[in-house]
Amino acid sequence: MMFVVERRMPNVSRADLAMLQEALRFACDRLTSRGEPVRCLGSTFVPGQARLLTLFEAGSAEAVRTVNENVHAPFVCLEAAIQVDPAPEAYAV
Repeated sequence: MMFVVERRMPNVSRADLAMLQEALRFACDRLTSRGEPVRCLGSTFVPGQARLLTLFEAGSAEAVRTVNENVHAPFVCLEAAIQVDPAPEAYAV
């Protein structure tokens, strides 16, 4: 299942974002090694709104919540998500 986590991060630097991303990946690896697979698939930062959206793949929302609580960076919401890939013809030249 896919999940998205939203954070509000005003006045954040690229270095801060990189450190958070690394902490999330580390927390995912730690939980996965304990038998609860979680993958952080990446994040998108929207500077004008100070929003960070991070996409996860996991068996449950609770596993994603555990990862995000372990990095001690408050989040606004955690929701199930559906990934929509572009149609192959969108790449035609």
